[in-house]
Amino acid sequence: MRRCTPFRSLPWPAKANAIGLCAAAAAFSALLWPAWRQDDNLAHGLFLPFLAGILVFESRRDPSPRFLRPGPVPLAACALLTLLSLASLASAVIYAAALGWTHAMAEFLLATALVPALGAAWLAFADQRVRFIPLNWAAAAAVLLWLFASPPPPGAYARLSLLLQGQVTGAVVRILNAAGIAAYRDGNVIELARTSVGVSEACSGARSLISCAAAGLFLSALLVRRRRNRVLLLVLSPLIGLAMNLLRSLLLTLLANAGVDIVGRWHDLTGASILAGTTLLVAALAILLHRGEAAAAPGPAGDPPAAAGRSLLQGMVAAALLLAAAAFGLLAAARPARAPSGPAPNLEALLPPPPPGWTARTVPNLESDSEILRTRALLEREYSAAPAQGGARLTLYVAYWRPGQAPVSLVDAHTPDACWPGTGWEPRPVPDGRPALGVGGRTLAPAECRLFAHNNLVTHVWYWHLYGGRPLAIVDPYSVARLLKLSWRRGLANPGDQLFVSVSSNRPWEEIASEPTVRQFFENLKALGL
Repeated sequence: MRRCTPFRSLPWPAKANAIGLCAAAAAFSALLWPAWRQDDNLAHGLFLPFLAGILVFESRRDPSPRFLRPGPVPLAACALLTLLSLASLASAVIYAAALGWTHAMAEFLLATALVPALGAAWLAFADQRVRFIPLNWAAAAAVLLWLFASPPPPGAYARLSLLLQGQVTGAVVRILNAAGIAAYRDGNVIELARTSVGVSEACSGARSLISCAAAGLFLSALLVRRRRNRVLLLVLSPLIGLAMNLLRSLLLTLLANAGVDIVGRWHDLTGASILAGTTLLVAALAILLHRGEAAAAPGPAGDPPAAAGRSLLQGMVAAALLLAAAAFGLLAAARPARAPSGPAPNLEALLPPPPPGWTARTVPNLESDSEILRTRALLEREYSAAPAQGGARLTLYVAYWRPGQAPVSLVDAHTPDACWPGTGWEPRPVPDGRPALGVGGRTLAPAECRLFAHNNLVTHVWYWHLYGGRPLAIVDPYSVARLLKLSWRRGLANPGDQLFVSVSSNRPWEEIASEPTVRQFFENLKALGL
């Protein structure tokens, strides 16, 4: 006999809420669909709406469903979740108004708005007067699974990737040394006798960690019933992902040590093999735990009581959905028409030729950076002065993105703060992290200033990020408050093109600002907003 109320028997407020929440989840999925398809770290999102639907269906098949009795506790919990959802939605709108809906923080805050909204709706649907979705782990997992749909906050992900890169590099070196293979670590580069292997962000294991955590959550609700087994699966699933990623890095390093070119075919082959092996191991663990459990005894049969049709919880959910719909309606109505983007700048023309006594070399093979940064408009040129002129070194770097080609957070996540430490450079403190630099008789927009050291080398780095022709204050990926303040100041804006400019040298700014190369470089950039 049925124990959960079928959809056709629900009161009309509950039906409207169910349809509204499905529409919100569908709109959220449509927004993230490009990211799910293009970002390997979010590829599991392609299956997430279907997995959540399976868990909702599974929750309604519970042989002994439990429902909430009306009272102050469910009312307070539903109100709290609704307020959290609306607060996250308001923050997401502020981010998106300034930097676009594809900004990682906007997408993350949308996810954190959707999850408590689904949680509040779950409480409303578990009301004894509605009895649509019971209180069980399958329903909870269906709600929590949406947390894995969006990219994590840029700062958190950058820190996690950098931490895992270091752990993987150190572990591989220790294993090689234990096996009698000469190797040492230089940052996140493994130096071997005849070659070197770099552990990049893609090889850090962050992708495996997130995907396996999502898979473990889904399987814990689908196959496992005992609480301790669920906890065991939730803990071991991400550990399996990390262990398999370490195995892949070790295999690639051993192949490189044997003289095999690991770029291309071997890199992709080991990645696909480890991904398949990880999936099979997590699924095998879930099946093993499932087989060790006794079948659940069905509860007493009986039809659900007729729905009363009046529930304050349903009213809260309906009010939140109406407020969210109104906010998006006003945002869409107030958004100005997108201005047509101009032609892409000629990056080659931005970089001046070397002055007398200097040599210049354009850095080749930036294809790997192109894949990560989602643009082929990259150019880096190194200038070197003769020893008689002091041996100064200067590097100019520019990258360009058309409007909508990449989210701002992608650029922010690959600044020197995140990338240089991974190649062995150690950050050093600077007196002023955002100086107003002068060149050619004018003052530039405040730059982000960094200082890095590697062995006996010291390099100064200054960089700017322009969005829509306007210099952005580079957002600290670890400071949500700073990004929120920046977004609030920018107000409602359209997606703009992006330009990233970097200058690095072994000399301080006071010594290189008078160089003809630097003066001409910034003169060329004046028309682009810098």
